[in-house]
Amino acid sequence: MPAHKQYRAAVYVGQLHNGMMVKALLCSVAFVALALHASPVKAQETQARLVQANKLTQFSIAEQPLASAIVKFATQSGLNIMADGTLPSSIQAQAVQGKMSAREALMQMLSGTGYSFKQNGTRSFTLIRQEANNLEDGDASALQLETITVTRPGSTVSGLVGDYESAYRTTEAVSSTDGETLQQRNAGNIDNALRSAPGTFTRKAMSGAGVAVNIRGMEGYGRVNMMIDGARQNIRVMGHGVSGGSTFIDTDLLAGMDIGRGALGGAAGIGALGGAANFRTIGIDDVILPGHSYGAMTTIKYGNNAYDWSKLIAGGMRMDGVGIMGAFNRRDSGAPLSGVDEKGNRLNNNNMIEDLKSGLAKLEMGDGQDHKLLLGGIWYDNVSAIRGEPQDYRNQTYTARYNYTPDSDLINLNVNAFYNDARVRFVEGNYKGQFNRDKGKGIDITNNSQFALSEDIGLKLTTGGAYYHDDVTTGQSWGTGGPGDGTQAISSLFADATFSYGMFDLKTGFHFDHFRLNGDIAKKVNGKLITENVKLTQSSFNPRVTVAVNPLDGLQFYTTYAKTFRPPSVTETFFPGAHSATPSDISPNPDLEGETSKGWEFGVNVIEKDLLTADDKLLLKANYFNNNVENYITSGVFSMSNMPGLKFINAPGKTRINGFELEANYDSGFIFAGLAYSKTKTQLPYGMWSGDYGVGAINNLPDSTLTVSAGFRALDEKLTIGGQIRRIGKSKALKPPFGPALVDVDSYTLADVFASYKYNENATFFVNIENLSNVAYKPAQYMDTRKLGRGRTVIGGMTLRF
Repeated sequence: MPAHKQYRAAVYVGQLHNGMMVKALLCSVAFVALALHASPVKAQETQARLVQANKLTQFSIAEQPLASAIVKFATQSGLNIMADGTLPSSIQAQAVQGKMSAREALMQMLSGTGYSFKQNGTRSFTLIRQEANNLEDGDASALQLETITVTRPGSTVSGLVGDYESAYRTTEAVSSTDGETLQQRNAGNIDNALRSAPGTFTRKAMSGAGVAVNIRGMEGYGRVNMMIDGARQNIRVMGHGVSGGSTFIDTDLLAGMDIGRGALGGAAGIGALGGAANFRTIGIDDVILPGHSYGAMTTIKYGNNAYDWSKLIAGGMRMDGVGIMGAFNRRDSGAPLSGVDEKGNRLNNNNMIEDLKSGLAKLEMGDGQDHKLLLGGIWYDNVSAIRGEPQDYRNQTYTARYNYTPDSDLINLNVNAFYNDARVRFVEGNYKGQFNRDKGKGIDITNNSQFALSEDIGLKLTTGGAYYHDDVTTGQSWGTGGPGDGTQAISSLFADATFSYGMFDLKTGFHFDHFRLNGDIAKKVNGKLITENVKLTQSSFNPRVTVAVNPLDGLQFYTTYAKTFRPPSVTETFFPGAHSATPSDISPNPDLEGETSKGWEFGVNVIEKDLLTADDKLLLKANYFNNNVENYITSGVFSMSNMPGLKFINAPGKTRINGFELEANYDSGFIFAGLAYSKTKTQLPYGMWSGDYGVGAINNLPDSTLTVSAGFRALDEKLTIGGQIRRIGKSKALKPPFGPALVDVDSYTLADVFASYKYNENATFFVNIENLSNVAYKPAQYMDTRKLGRGRTVIGGMTLRF
C-alpha cells in the first residue's frame, strides 16, 4: 500500500448537497429502526468493547509527535486508531510507560494535546479534536474532515511482515506488496511484480501457468518456501516445465504478497535455504465495505494482445462475530504477440494460452474476541500448453488459522494448519495421462511473549514448532524421465529472543530441523528389475544472531549472521534418470546430503517524515549479503548405452552468493516515486539439461535489475497516474538442448504506464499498458530461449463494491 494511504484512507467533504443530506437522513432513520430490534447483539458488542479496552498491555511510548505516537500505540496494543483531521507535527504526545489498559494509555498519551477519543468497536478508537467536539450540530457539516487510519503491523506467516511500512522497521530483508499495487500497477502480472522487487526474480516456465520465485539466485526444490495463505507449495514438474517447483494461484484472487530474503525466523524459514514468499488471497474485509455487514464485489478486466476477459465476482456477510465470503474468477487468454523485432516481425507464443477457472471461500469466527478462527478453501483449475502439448493444472488449498490473544503479555498464540493437493497432468500428446501430484499437509504453532527483565531491558520471545509432510506420486513409469515417488516429512523447533536496551537490540534465534525421506529405487540385477526401499534422515541446527542499533527515531542499522538448511527433495533423491530405456542402478541418488548456507548480512532502515513538505515520507531499506553454500544439489550426467543419463549430485566445495539490494519510496500525497535495485553475483553450478528440458535449475540471475517508478495524484487523490521503467541486465542461459555450454541473454528495458480513478468508495476504474514501446526481448530466466516476451498490452477494468 502506498505510504500515504496508511494515514489518509479517505477524504470526506463536509458540505453535502441538500438532496444527498435528505437521503442520508432517511438511511440513518432506517438503520436506527433496525438497530432497535438488535438490542441483545448491541449489548454483546458493548461488553466486547469494554473487555478489549480494559485489557492490560505493557506500553513503552516515549514523548514524541502525536502522529508517530499513535503508530507506536497501535503496534503495542494491537488496536486500530483513526483520527479526524490531519495531525500537526507540532503536537507532542505524552510519554506512556507501564502496564495499563488501552483507555488509560490513550488518556495519558493525549493529555494536553487538545485531542480526546471515542471507541468505535472492539479493536478501534477514533481521536477527536476538541474544537470539533465543541461545534454546534449545525456547524458540523462545514468541516472538511480527513480520516487517518493506523493499523497494527500484521504478520501472515511467522517471519514475514503483512503490511507495507513494517518492512522498513525490521532487521530482516523483507518486503510486502498490496493487492492494489499488484493489480493496478502490474495488471495482475505476478512475474512482473516479483521481478520489480529487490533481490527477487522468477523463473518462467514454457506455459502460462504457475510462478517460480527466485530469491538471490536460490530457486527450486524448496530453496524458496513458496506458500498460499501459509500453505506450502511443493509440487515438482519434471521435463519441459519448472522442475524445481511452481505455485499455482490465480493472481486476480490475491490481496498481496509478502517476501522474505535470506535467513528467516519462525515457520517461514523452516527447510528454506534462500527465503520465503507468501501469496495472500482476498478475505472478507476486501469484499465488505467498512461499516457494512454484507457486501459484494466484482472486478472486470479486458486486454488486447490475447489477454481477453477476466471476470471476478465475490460476496460476503458478517454478523455477531461470524463472517463468510466466497469468490469466483474466470479468465480465457490466447497466444500473445511479442514486440516488434529488428526485422519488423512479431511472433506469437502459443505456450502462454490459458483457460483458467478459480475460486475461494472463507469462514471467520470470533472477530474482535480473544479467540479467532479463520477457515479457507482455494480452488485453481487451468489448462495451458508446453511445446503444444496441453497440460491440466489443478490445485486445492485448505487452511485453518487459529489465534488466541488473552489478557496476557505471555500468550499470543497462532496455530496454522493446511492441506494442499496439487496435480499437473498431460491431457493430450505423447504423454497423455501421465501426471505429477503432491499432497502436502502441515501444522505450525507459534507463541509470542513480551515482558520487562528490568527497568532498562525488555524481552520479546517467539517460540514454536512445526511438522510438514508431502506425499509425491506420478503417473510415469521408470525409464521415462519422470520424478520418482516417495514421501518427505520435516519437523522443526524454533525460537527467537530479542533483548532491547536503549537504542540497542540483540536478537538470537535458531531452527532445529529434522527430515525423513522414504521411497523406492529400481535396480537391474542379473537382468532382472527389482525395487529397493530407501529411508533417509538428517538433522540440522541453524542459529541466527542479529545486532541492531537505533541511534535516531526512524534510523536503524543491523548485522546478521545466520545458517540455513534445505533437505534434499523426493524428486532429487528418487529421480530415475532421463529418457533411459531401463532403470540404472546409479540414476537415483539416495546418498544426497542437505544443502547449507552460512553468511553475513548488513542492512539499514530509514523512515523519514516531513522531509520536503508537511506529511511527506521517505522509506528506505538497503542491505548487503555474502553467503557460502555447501552441498549444493544440481543435475549431473553419466554415460549410458543409448544416450546420456542424469542424476542429482552434491556439488563439491563451497559456492558463493553475494549482492546488494536497495528499495526506496517517497510519497507526499501529491507525488510519489520508488526505486528498487539489485546486483547479485552467484557462483552456483549449472545443472545438465537445465534449459529447454527443465531438469536442473538455471540459477544465473541478471547481473543487475533496476525498477524506477513515479507518478502523481489529483482531484483529491482520487486520480492516480504513473509509470515505471524496468531495466533487466545481461544474463546467461544453457545452450539448447543439453548444455553445459552457455549463451548470452541480452539486457533489455521495458516501460509501463498505469492510471486509476476512484470515483467513490463503490467504484474504481483502472488501466495499465505493459511494454509501452512494444520492444522485442528475450526474458531472462525463461526456459525457452527461442521465445520472446509479451509485446505491448493494454489492460483496463473496473472494481465495483456494493
